[in-house]
Amino acid sequence: MMETPLLDTVGTGLAVVLTLIVFGYLLGDNVLYRWAEHLFVGAALGYVGVVTFHHILAPRLLIPLVQALDAGEGERIALLMVPLVLGLLLFAKSSKRFSAWGNLSLAVLLGVGGALAIGGALSGTLWPQIDATADVTRYSRYGTGLGLASGLLVLVGTTGVLLHFYFAAGARGKWARFRNGIVQAWGGLGQWFLWIAFGAILATTFTSRLSLLTGRIQFLVDSARELLGG
Repeated sequence: MMETPLLDTVGTGLAVVLTLIVFGYLLGDNVLYRWAEHLFVGAALGYVGVVTFHHILAPRLLIPLVQALDAGEGERIALLMVPLVLGLLLFAKSSKRFSAWGNLSLAVLLGVGGALAIGGALSGTLWPQIDATADVTRYSRYGTGLGLASGLLVLVGTTGVLLHFYFAAGARGKWARFRNGIVQAWGGLGQWFLWIAFGAILATTFTSRLSLLTGRIQFLVDSARELLGG
């Protein structure tokens, strides 16, 4: 029964030492920091490997494949062999002689990844932005005046950002100068919206990192009190 507190104490002490080693990077790159970095990467990869095996490979591929072999389900076996073969072909990329065999698996990964990225950008960024730009429910939430101002601000900002990334050959015609002037002025306003957005993102990132730093320092203080019996 006395092993659990001892293990907790050892684990807390090890966490404190590793935290101080990582903080040592503030004084410059050193061997201990690189050792802690390698340890973190190795532990993360090991954890990802175990989770991948127990939550993806085993329940979704290996166990169903064994069950299909026992039941003699030829169609299901053929379907399950496709991801198994593609996964095994990835190991061929480590060999110069058989590296070309892994290109098929990489092509599938890149194709699926590209489709997911495009779909995620459309459903998670483009459509919500279009919906926010065309949202008329602000009038019921904020009132007529503030709702109209909010809608116009979003519309002007979104259009300005799009015009800021507008590139085309010099237009000719009667209204070319007038149109170019509007595009440059509105696009310049959109650039300010971009700077504001980047500033907000940077502030949010800094705040989250500061919260992590505060939590880690509090962990060091609490651990020191616990180890010293205070």
